[in-house]
Amino acid sequence: MSNVAKVKIQGLYGLPTTQTPVTAAVLETVAAYFRRHRGRVLGLTGAGVSVPSGIPDYRGSSGTYRVHGHYRPILHHELVSQHASRQRYWARSFFGIRPAFHAEPNAIHRAFVSLERTEHLAGLITQNVDGLHLTAGSTNVLELHGTLKNVQCLSCKQIESRDSFQGILETLNPGWTEFHRSMARSGVEPARRPDGDVDLPPELRYEGFAYPKCRQCHTGDYMPTVVFFGGNVSDAVRSQSHRMVDDASALFVCGTSLATFSAYRLVKQAREQGKEIMVVNFGETRGDKEATAKLEAAAEDILPHVATMLAQEFGCP
Repeated sequence: MSNVAKVKIQGLYGLPTTQTPVTAAVLETVAAYFRRHRGRVLGLTGAGVSVPSGIPDYRGSSGTYRVHGHYRPILHHELVSQHASRQRYWARSFFGIRPAFHAEPNAIHRAFVSLERTEHLAGLITQNVDGLHLTAGSTNVLELHGTLKNVQCLSCKQIESRDSFQGILETLNPGWTEFHRSMARSGVEPARRPDGDVDLPPELRYEGFAYPKCRQCHTGDYMPTVVFFGGNVSDAVRSQSHRMVDDASALFVCGTSLATFSAYRLVKQAREQGKEIMVVNFGETRGDKEATAKLEAAAEDILPHVATMLAQEFGCP
């Protein structure tokens, strides 16, 4: 089986067959968990947290891998070594990045902010690259797979904001820019992916798309500061994630199937250390066997209510 095939099917865990009723008793169970480990709960979040913000996921019931079985993600080695792959990525991202930047935090993000302010939550590790935890106001956040907010030169490592890079792409591709504006005026947008990727309109072909060399070294190519499929989390980020688990007494897993090993190994670490692990996810996860408790429910139906309960107990608005 090719690497592409492995990536396409990776992590398609079972869809939910039952649902945990969100009762007062269930909310109290979650609240008691945060009280019990107050100040030492580490959150681990995934794409399900950002779905209510309009950002699609990969593996949920309406996720890219389930709805579009033909979808082929760009792999890390392709992006760093192939001109055609960079053209394909930047052309598709050209349409998808603006809506991703316009997404706003939802009630789940705000609940995590509240839990941090009431000193129930020690910090967050997120697999999401949308930056919405930080936008919402969470402060101790480790972005495990990086952020779409920046691009970096592969040669000299110079960093440029993705927003300013978009302006350069628009200047280099005036025809695409006008086509994008005409689509916006008509209210039509291409189908988006979780990473800002889209399906290109049939009128356009990426082979003619231009992208710049690095503005500092003038020879290197840029790539987003995210971990692509087939790439590796940096040693520094991996070490920090393990330290955060070491320092916590409990792990709260939310909105993720834990398909990527970089996230799943943190659950394994917590389990090996005998820590209490609560999973809130609507659907099977890779870490269900390691979980101390599993709630088969959407995070937006639980966490905002729990955060409000705890805020009221501690006299916070």
